[in-house]
Amino acid sequence: MPRARYDTPPPELARLGAALKALREERDLKQIEAASRADMTESQVSDIERGKNNPGWLLLIRLLVAGLDADLGDLATAYEGVPDSDTA
Repeated sequence: MPRARYDTPPPELARLGAALKALREERDLKQIEAASRADMTESQVSDIERGKNNPGWLLLIRLLVAGLDADLGDLATAYEGVPDSDTA
């Protein structure tokens, strides 16, 4: 079953994408670099970061751990640090 795609993402999904983007940028990685490390496409990473694609748990963990060399604690901290204006 395909994952949900959104034209206007729910605020939580937009915030998750913004948090993942912040982690990637902190590590000075381009989307293609994170995608390659996580065995994903650049388009998948872009869609997730923009809140256009709701990733499954395994894909999210693969991007977080392999692609960004981060853990759930890093993601939680980044998620909490996303200002509300970044999710609109």
